[in-house]
Amino acid sequence: MPVESNFERLEQEVGRLIDVLGTLRQENVELKSRVESLDSEVEQLRSETARLQQIEEQYQEATQNREAIRGRIETLLSKLDAVEI
Repeated sequence: MPVESNFERLEQEVGRLIDVLGTLRQENVELKSRVESLDSEVEQLRSETARLQQIEEQYQEATQNREAIRGRIETLLSKLDAVEI
């Protein structure tokens, strides 16, 4: 009977679609978990980047201070050299 055959075919297709739906749902759960993990990594990298920027600013400030101190010491040494003892 063609009607019986059509129902069997329909049942097979519905079964296949249910299997595909189950697979897609599982993939969706896995992908959501991966997205959460990546979001966490991004936030951590942003935090580390901010910390690195802060360290770089501190380094530049220390370098400027060192150069200023070096200049002052050189000035003092030149004055001492100019004094005749």
